[in-house]
Amino acid sequence: MKAKLRKNGFFRVLLKMNMLPVIILTLIITTFSAARFATSMSVEVKDGLVNMCQTVITLYDTAYQGDYHVEDQDGTVYMMKGEQVLNGDYTIVDSIKEKTGIDITIFCRDTRVITTIRTGDYVRAIGTKANDTVIDDVLKGGHPQFYTSTIVEGVQYFSYYEPLYASDGTCIGMIFLGKPSAEVEKLVFDSLNPIIIFGILTMLVVCVVTIQFSNKLVTAIRTIESFVANIAKGELHTGFDDDVLNRKDELGDMSRYLIRMQKSLQNLVEQDILTGLYNRRSGENLLRRTSEKYRGEGIPFCVALGDIDHFKRVNDTYGHECGDVALIEISARVKEHMKGKGFAARWGGEELLVVYENMQLEKAAGCMEELREDICTHPITYGDTTLSITMTFGITDGNDGKIEHMIRDADEKLYEGKNSGRNRIVYEGKCKESSPGYSASGR
Repeated sequence: MKAKLRKNGFFRVLLKMNMLPVIILTLIITTFSAARFATSMSVEVKDGLVNMCQTVITLYDTAYQGDYHVEDQDGTVYMMKGEQVLNGDYTIVDSIKEKTGIDITIFCRDTRVITTIRTGDYVRAIGTKANDTVIDDVLKGGHPQFYTSTIVEGVQYFSYYEPLYASDGTCIGMIFLGKPSAEVEKLVFDSLNPIIIFGILTMLVVCVVTIQFSNKLVTAIRTIESFVANIAKGELHTGFDDDVLNRKDELGDMSRYLIRMQKSLQNLVEQDILTGLYNRRSGENLLRRTSEKYRGEGIPFCVALGDIDHFKRVNDTYGHECGDVALIEISARVKEHMKGKGFAARWGGEELLVVYENMQLEKAAGCMEELREDICTHPITYGDTTLSITMTFGITDGNDGKIEHMIRDADEKLYEGKNSGRNRIVYEGKCKESSPGYSASGR
């Protein structure tokens, strides 16, 4: 059954309750993992740069003996290591850059004199200055510093600066080691990719499972809703989906309870309380459906009205309780007789409506004769009294389109049978009869 998704319907509520936490949890895990990994990566980059800085210093100490100092010659400032001029000597820094991808710069005071960093036109950034923050923290402050966001020639770096001292303890320059932030971020992203993909796949699987589960649950609920709505409209014979009835959960239990309720309502609304037959209202409805089936599919049927002979005399002589017992027992025989043949209803008082389905008149009359004989050959016992009860029937073909005409025709034949001696069946000018069982005045 298809139905519109309500704005605050059960299906949407289920999706929100199940999918929203999964989405939020996936986002939280991914964000937390990214933050933790970025922090760990930052620490790892810092340690790597610090260690590499010590390696560079060791390489320079091994290659060139003596202390760092500065010499000014002809207006040019030179960074010296012992007797060796470092300006323009890129052997060590280029070798490390090639192997590790780490950029290295040696500052003489605040000016780059050796660097692997190049400007936009691919020229080494010799002669460019350090930024003011670095100058204050490292050159003037004399403390090594690690920065997660240093801009050098338009490129963002994770960078480490360590001061360089002359023999007298004066800070005369700095050494810089930097790893482009883009490379670190790519490494972080590549490492997080499996976590992100796993999170998305998990979320999709949970969403698919949730949608399927919610769909089945909501379908079952809508089936129950439709069933209850039909019952509320008085459609007491509406069917129920077996898939829902066979569920092993609370909805299955509820469905089975509803079927019991349906049957109870059918008994209350459709059955005559005393006899257990259909009441008149239900008999009329069933007769109408049978007539519609005849018009639509051509399935023949016959309509009969039966009346207990001398029933008023039974009530007057033995009491209404005895009459009720007789009516109950005869109705039980009629109900048993009609199984697989049609239906019977209490039409009023001791009068019964009998409808044979999928039968021509001659066959129906034969079946009704068996019923009449069954009734008259089984006496009714009430206390110490045994009564032989008979019935008279009028039966007609159901080919007339109007129900009231069928009923009137059957009733006229019933009266004909009553007037001609009772305990007989009258149909289309014919009469099947037997000797009366209980003779008394009245119908």
